[in-house]
Amino acid sequence: MEHPCRAMTVMKRMVLLRAIAAFVIGLCSLFYADGAISAAGAERNDLIFSINADIVAVDPAAQRDTVTGIIISQIYDTLIHKTSSGKLEPGLATEWKVADDGRSIVFAIRQGVKFHNGDTMTADDVVFSLNRAIKSSLTSNVSSMMDGASAVDDTHVKLSLKDQFAPALECVAATGLSIVSRRAVEELGDDGFRKQPVGTGPYKFVSWKGGDRIVTTSFDDHWRGKPSIKDVTFLIMTDKSTAAIALQNDEIDVLYDPANTDKQTLTGLPNVTYSEIDSAALIYIISFNSKKGVFADRRLREAVALAIKRSDIVEGALEGNGSPVEMPISPTCADFYDASYKFYPQDIDRAKELMKEAGYPDGLTVPIKLNQSSLYTKPAEVVQAQLRKIGINAEFELMERATYLSEIYEDMNYEITLYMFSTIYDDPDYIFYGRLHSSNIGNTNYANYSNPKVDDMIMRARSSNNLDERVKLYRETSDSVKEDIPFIPLMTSKSAIAFNSKLRGVEPSAGNLFYVYDYSWAE
Repeated sequence: MEHPCRAMTVMKRMVLLRAIAAFVIGLCSLFYADGAISAAGAERNDLIFSINADIVAVDPAAQRDTVTGIIISQIYDTLIHKTSSGKLEPGLATEWKVADDGRSIVFAIRQGVKFHNGDTMTADDVVFSLNRAIKSSLTSNVSSMMDGASAVDDTHVKLSLKDQFAPALECVAATGLSIVSRRAVEELGDDGFRKQPVGTGPYKFVSWKGGDRIVTTSFDDHWRGKPSIKDVTFLIMTDKSTAAIALQNDEIDVLYDPANTDKQTLTGLPNVTYSEIDSAALIYIISFNSKKGVFADRRLREAVALAIKRSDIVEGALEGNGSPVEMPISPTCADFYDASYKFYPQDIDRAKELMKEAGYPDGLTVPIKLNQSSLYTKPAEVVQAQLRKIGINAEFELMERATYLSEIYEDMNYEITLYMFSTIYDDPDYIFYGRLHSSNIGNTNYANYSNPKVDDMIMRARSSNNLDERVKLYRETSDSVKEDIPFIPLMTSKSAIAFNSKLRGVEPSAGNLFYVYDYSWAE
């Protein structure tokens, strides 16, 4: 179990740290009374991992965001394991074979794997888990090309695909396809399972206090061996600067996605290691509701596109720690991404003309709904200033994360927003199918975008294994995005992680893959 005094101490201080950090530092020793172990202590078997938002579920089939994926990857395992660096390796499957026609994959299931409830994992659990995920609309971004799973025998499972699909193995490695206990789901029901999840991962679920923390403890019978660190608390700290101070003071151990403004301070501390890599897998975008509200008028969407100057957003929001992106494809998709591609150059005069043509010669005021994290509000402030130049007054409507996801993804109850596309697998299909295909309206296609020509190109590209053909189709799809403007690609940032210098095995990850099982305290 977690050390309650330590975790509670951090939470009690969060408000104080914003205004009186120096005073709090002086009181550190007072707060660690009653035998609580300081994060700087020599003998450690616990860890506090700071995350910047609450999760939406502890059930793989209900996952729809990156932060939730971090928690899922501790509690569950997948058939194919994707390392922090993005390498695919055996997980709950020891090996696999793709059929000659590319329309099925047979997995050899690892034997002797235990669930957290003591049951031994079977091929039946694997079949159940895959089919359950395939049925969930929330996993459609990785499972939509999957037809279903079936047992070949007691040790092999066949995954059938609707057609050949180049990134199929990457999809199998996604946390949304993690393996769950069939008995636990059937006995508890979906709602009950989400309160008492049972996986095979290196950490068992203990508790989840919304807006506060998720607590896990080591699963000593894990198939890879007992984790080095026993108790792990994921502390929800939406204020990144507060979290940075907590890390500086040895009150937390790992800070996921620190703010750029804290980089200089954190890199100069002897007790903190700051590590970053290019994170082109994450693309900031401006998205519109293309069917409802003022931005149903394409002229206004183009006006916004013409108001944007990406280099200023990179500098103002990320302090230069990123790169402009104009193609609606992740730069990690090396075979498909064209760095010379141009969306719309900034042209304030033309943007104002379009405002007049759309019937707004004197400008307009529109709410821009945002996740309240500074990850989004900072770039939105730069965009807000740029839009003012063409007469658009974008008024911030800030929401906590779960509400935002529900409003935007499910209800599409918005007109314009600034968010981020993540790329779970390095293929244009992840963004194009998930964000643009009409079948995903009301889910990941929150631009409410429908274009039969685009649907057709997406489906032809995802069912082809001919690279040249796919490159051509995705270029044409990019051109359609430029023409219709359901969203505007803006920039990528760097992926950073800051942590206690006594920790070993912590690495930044472009795909936000962080496995505490790989961590250990220096002796």
